[in-house]
Amino acid sequence: MPKHSPSMPLAIDTDDCANEPIRIPGSIQPHGFLLGLDEDQEHIVVASENAADSLRTPFKLILNASIELLFDRELLSAIRQQKCAVEPEGMVTYVGSFRVRDELYAVITHCVEGKRILEFERQDRLVSSEMMNSIITNFVGTLSKLETQQELCDAITAQVAQLTGYDRILLYSFDEEGHGTVLSEQNNGRLPSYLDLRFPAADIPRQARELYLQNTVRIIPDAYATPSPLRAVSEVAPHILDLSLAVLRSVSPVHIQYMKNMGTVSSMSISIVSEGRLWGLISGHHSERRSVPYLVRSACDMLSKLVGTQLTTFRTRARLNTLTGFHTVQRQLLTDIAAQYDYLDVLSTQMESLQQITAAAGVALSIDGEIHAAGTVPADADIHRITHWLDRHAKNEIYVTRELSKDLPWAVDLADTASGLMAIRISDVRQRYILWFRPQVVRTVTWAGEPAKPTGPEHLHPRKSFEKWREIFHGQSIVWTEAEIESAREFLAAITTISLRRAEEEAELSNARFEQLTHALPEKIFTADDSGRLLYVNGRWLEQGLGEQGIWYEDGRLDAEDQARIEKAWIKAVRTGEPFEEEARLFSGEPRTLRWNLVRVVPFRRKSGERAGWIGSMIDLTERREREAALRMTEKLALTGRMTSVIAHEINNPLESITNLLFLVRHDLPPNAQSQQYLAQAESELERISGITRQTLRWSRENSLGAESFTAGGLFADVLRLFQGKILNRNVTATIRDGHDVSVCGIVGQIRQVIANLVSNAVDAARLGGNVWLEARPTSNGGAELIVGDDGVGMTEEQQRQLFEPFFSTKGDLGNGLGLYISEEIVERHGGAIRCTSAPGEGSVFCVSLPPAPTAATANRASAGA
Repeated sequence: MPKHSPSMPLAIDTDDCANEPIRIPGSIQPHGFLLGLDEDQEHIVVASENAADSLRTPFKLILNASIELLFDRELLSAIRQQKCAVEPEGMVTYVGSFRVRDELYAVITHCVEGKRILEFERQDRLVSSEMMNSIITNFVGTLSKLETQQELCDAITAQVAQLTGYDRILLYSFDEEGHGTVLSEQNNGRLPSYLDLRFPAADIPRQARELYLQNTVRIIPDAYATPSPLRAVSEVAPHILDLSLAVLRSVSPVHIQYMKNMGTVSSMSISIVSEGRLWGLISGHHSERRSVPYLVRSACDMLSKLVGTQLTTFRTRARLNTLTGFHTVQRQLLTDIAAQYDYLDVLSTQMESLQQITAAAGVALSIDGEIHAAGTVPADADIHRITHWLDRHAKNEIYVTRELSKDLPWAVDLADTASGLMAIRISDVRQRYILWFRPQVVRTVTWAGEPAKPTGPEHLHPRKSFEKWREIFHGQSIVWTEAEIESAREFLAAITTISLRRAEEEAELSNARFEQLTHALPEKIFTADDSGRLLYVNGRWLEQGLGEQGIWYEDGRLDAEDQARIEKAWIKAVRTGEPFEEEARLFSGEPRTLRWNLVRVVPFRRKSGERAGWIGSMIDLTERREREAALRMTEKLALTGRMTSVIAHEINNPLESITNLLFLVRHDLPPNAQSQQYLAQAESELERISGITRQTLRWSRENSLGAESFTAGGLFADVLRLFQGKILNRNVTATIRDGHDVSVCGIVGQIRQVIANLVSNAVDAARLGGNVWLEARPTSNGGAELIVGDDGVGMTEEQQRQLFEPFFSTKGDLGNGLGLYISEEIVERHGGAIRCTSAPGEGSVFCVSLPPAPTAATANRASAGA
């Protein structure tokens, strides 16, 4: 059998623990033993010295021995199922719990350079994997209820404390400089509290941080235990065997001293990894020796991975919310910039928006020595000094610092305005910068001991004191976040794009910028060449189903008549190079409907003056035209009312004269003459006409009066007298059912006009011999409801939808369609409402609801509408 060689740990000849060989310590912790197999996984080529005691076999009989001689069939079978050739790199496998020489061990394995490493960790008890799964499942349920990072930290700290039983569990996160801050703690009082304290970055060297990413769980059951060296056959050098993934890897003397300084005998750490970065650690400490079973540690590791994922979710959500706010500001600012020829001039007028792009305390725009500023910024002279320094020293596209005086010592005097600086250069050839500033935030940091690490000439020494040590920081601003830096970088990219496009071809649109501008607009936007062929359309154009190819005014987009007119205007515009503006009917939407649009088409040119194309917009005018038409109709109706009053007045005088003449003629004729009967009929008709004109004049006068109170019974009686002849001719029974004494408040003439219109319609709708009824009832708020109903033919739902539109009539050519339109206008001016209930064959009921007393504004509106 080949001779075995002793372990030869590397000498540590530096006073910097960052160079300590922590991955290849050449020994393991003695709470278990380690065996290394050859590539065939049949013979032992590496073993820890304590394997002899654990296996109760002389050490010389272990090295180079066949594993069949050392283990029973069950364990052998489990080992041989593991194959290095098929395992992913860095994979650690829990083989199971087995009894070896009457002791219980957790067997863990991984591969290093093709060799199978077996670790046997002594267990004081069996742990049910089902119980661990249950704990993980319950914690997953808890995660969904946590809303903040602190709640998450507290939850995982409490869970790890419950699982491990350590005296103290700390959770701390690392900042961008590597310093750790304790965010959460579980403590039974046996060890001092470190909550809210900070640990300097030097406490965990860079190589240790890398190892925490690779091997996320580390346990040290006894800091005072003596490591067990590794020994190997002569072909293998145990002191260079990489134990990065080993559970039993021995502990750096520096870290052992560190633990003793903290007053802890046992410790365990669990890495919290988020987005591939060591976000923090969960660290357990115990004042006595303590071991935690492998399955429990694995459960803690799984929980920490869930926490890392949740932290990423929290951070992503917060980052998205922040970026959304920044992007909103950027979009508005870039839209304003893109719309103007001189974007820097626009930028100088939008300094408050520019400040919001990074949530800075102040911003300065330096354009060839001219300073524009907003918020809290240094003096112009100091800004000039900073930009001159940036010209000479800034090598990256963006300069970011929270402590400007580190790079510019004289800037210590600017601490209250410019401790923090983020600057972007927006021109490669001219001195043009955007600078965001933040003032210093004087803060007191409480460290877990003085952060400086004293060193000695012969040994590595960690900090020896963990007493609270406070340090006051001046000249530092709050940290610029990744989202703020990204927002500045994105804005720089957008500005650079604009600048390059303007420099190359200032008049030509960039597709990306143009789309960003136009897709947000409510108008339909297009560009076209001189032939009218579409080059670009925005989202609104596509939403209206107008297509993105062909000639912009063809392909059935416009009404045929309007298309011919627009084509002539387009040909003239192309010939003269002048913009044009026309109104046209456009087929748009789904289903396709004709809507009036204002069409504006403007040429855009290259720097040379040559026309590059045309940009057009279509603004929907349909609603505006409808409002204008309604206004014109209202004015016509008002004029018609005034004319009716004048005509009634002019007719009334001749009627009185004719009536008097007929009276004289009647007295000159014999009483029994046949003509007396004709004269009586003529007088009756004249009296009816005279009554109508007097009623019209009276209503006109009443319409000009203000609101007053009157009874519904009197109003109904007046209206029924007016339509007495029509009611008799159609053999309709008209009755006042109830509400004679109900008080109504409004302009009498206008309310009578509404009820008259409803009664006239009801009589027309009623069948011959049918019924029309009027009714009034008070409302709970002191107002009144006036009801007119009939048992006539009724109306369909489609008719009811159009009922109050102007010029719609259910009577065909017999109606002008204005009665209900005007009635609704009158009722609304009174602050009321009119509604209809109807069904085919069941008649119709109209209800006019009026308030108890109109406000002054309502009364004025109603009077104005008279």
